[in-house]
Amino acid sequence: MLKAYEKLSGAVYVLARPFLEAWSRWEGEGMWAGRLGHVPPELVALGPQDIWLQAVSVGEVSVAEAMVRALDCLLPGRHLRILLSSTTPAGFARAMSSLGERCSVIPYPLDFPQVVQHLVQQLKPRVYASLETELWPNLLQAMRLSGSKTVLLNGRISVKSFPRYMRLKSMVAPLLSGFSRICAISEVHAERLKALGAPEERISVTGNAKFEGLLTRPNSSRVDALRERLNIPVSSKVFVAGSLRSGEESQVIRVYLDLQKQWPKMVFFAVPRHPGLVPELEKRLRSEKISYVLWSKLDLGETRSADVVVVDVIGPLFDLYGLATAAFVGGSLVPRGGQNIMEPAAWGCPVFFGPHMDNFEEAKAFMERYEGGITVNDGADLSRHVRDIFQDETMRGKMGRAALRALKELSRGAATRQAQALLEVLEAPDN
Repeated sequence: MLKAYEKLSGAVYVLARPFLEAWSRWEGEGMWAGRLGHVPPELVALGPQDIWLQAVSVGEVSVAEAMVRALDCLLPGRHLRILLSSTTPAGFARAMSSLGERCSVIPYPLDFPQVVQHLVQQLKPRVYASLETELWPNLLQAMRLSGSKTVLLNGRISVKSFPRYMRLKSMVAPLLSGFSRICAISEVHAERLKALGAPEERISVTGNAKFEGLLTRPNSSRVDALRERLNIPVSSKVFVAGSLRSGEESQVIRVYLDLQKQWPKMVFFAVPRHPGLVPELEKRLRSEKISYVLWSKLDLGETRSADVVVVDVIGPLFDLYGLATAAFVGGSLVPRGGQNIMEPAAWGCPVFFGPHMDNFEEAKAFMERYEGGITVNDGADLSRHVRDIFQDETMRGKMGRAALRALKELSRGAATRQAQALLEVLEAPDN
């Protein structure tokens, strides 16, 4: 199947190349040039990269951030050449913002054999590390043929995707068996990886690096400045609904309307997972005759003129959790696998989430075990729980501290352990 994939994708590239190159030229400074393997000459001039980290989107970039910090801590005084790639525009923007000064950042190439072989020859990475089980056959093959070692970091197979992977086991097994090291986020995921053909002796359970990096991110001075800029008194109730997916916006708006009856001056931040969902959110707010202001306008210096803020840009969500009296993390009232509920926990903020948390099974289990977060079934359920938090400051403090304890227990040095594994592969003698 891998040979068939290589031949088919190579043929597609031959046919599609003129159109792709034309699109790349039309886009100019956008991502498509990078997707086709064109990298700046100054990057090639740096020489072989020590480590190439691939992060699909924003969530995986946060793992890369923790990994880079851990690598630098493990090797003080030594500057590794680290290349970071991301697949999505949002992930690429986050990577440039957070790691652009430390790492070289490129868009992830399309998995055509001609593209990835050329790119690998130019960049010559010593180790390629894929974050969270992203398996692109042509790129992995090009790495291995060039002599580069490959590592799987933060390895996970969700309960939803596992049956699909099993149906493709004949293709997945040889890809997994080629990794020098596989770091699984839990025993459950390690067992799934083994069932798919990963060599047991190369798997280690290290925890989820996405969580360790969160512990160092909260910055109270940033939040104080944000509170002052947005004119939000410390006594104000603040509800943040983050990472909203399609189908959740109407439910959180009803929550706001319900809570606002008792707390008319509460501030509500609605943060879609992707900016493309903003128009639908605005439409819903207008239909309810709710005044709102866009975050992008506030960024330009506009004064906050409404108690509802629609965050139409990538980036502010983490610090907004620092303002929150209570937070809801989306992608969970609809079957989208959930989002990172440990982000509000890092601020000691009580967190609520829906029942669809397939992508964050361990986080959900820890949050509920420590009683720092609660699963809600729908908007009405969410409204009841948030009202309890708004009314009872003692409950809020207890639940927030519990959420932070859950994060600390779940992280337990995961990024450091995975960074150590990565260095062991990097420094091991070539076969």
